[in-house]
Amino acid sequence: MLGLGVRHQLQRHFALLFRLQFAVGMGVLAVLAGWSFELSLGNVGALAVVLLAQVTSVVLASRLFRSRADGPLLAFGMYGNPTFWSLPVTAATLGPHAAVFIVAYDMLTQGRIALGVKLLRMRAPVQQSARSALADYAPTAGALGGLLLGRVVEAPTAIATVVTVLGTAMALVGSVLLGVAWPREWIGRAEARLALRGLALHVTLVPSLLAAATLLGMHLPGAAWILALGPLPTSVVAFAKLYGYSTRTAASGLALSVALALALLPLALALAA
Repeated sequence: MLGLGVRHQLQRHFALLFRLQFAVGMGVLAVLAGWSFELSLGNVGALAVVLLAQVTSVVLASRLFRSRADGPLLAFGMYGNPTFWSLPVTAATLGPHAAVFIVAYDMLTQGRIALGVKLLRMRAPVQQSARSALADYAPTAGALGGLLLGRVVEAPTAIATVVTVLGTAMALVGSVLLGVAWPREWIGRAEARLALRGLALHVTLVPSLLAAATLLGMHLPGAAWILALGPLPTSVVAFAKLYGYSTRTAASGLALSVALALALLPLALALAA
């Protein structure tokens, strides 16, 4: 609501504000997440399974929707919503330590976001400068830097709490930018149909792959199910505005995905228990 209220004043500065939040705020969060992450076989295995499932869905979506102008946008949405949805839901239901997995996954696998951003930049209706790539890939570099720092200096136990709080703060800043980017006419029949096709892939492929891994004996944190059955990332609307894709398609998909995530939340919590 705050973002909608200041939309008129901030829209012309949107690109700068978004990249400051993405490069500085998310970059610092990435360093802290990498620093505090416990490198164990179980943790790395869980990260790898979720990462493989999400990247598979992104690649498949990019192929299925390649003829659509907003195809890269639909593919990017397959990554789900780690901080705005999964982080607070996990912290409230499973505790703050369980929530660290969400931030760690989001930050330590920033290479997956780099892949999504690459798809967006390649087919962006609005041409992007080479300099802007430094901001767009900053969280990836920050996560790697944090991992290296953790190998030299052990992170204090309080860093886990800082990661959770900062992750929530970045989600709130992102929600303000979401309001700034939100289109005045955001729902349409054609956009809703296209968004529903993307959502159908989003809530079936990744959960199915996680279920297969569980049946094979892999232990997955409960937070992984909350992420898999959650909504699209809020940043999908911001990226649509930044790169010149349809903000109506992005907004329609996000709104529908939130409604679907609320309906699926009891199932997600049951699987997470």
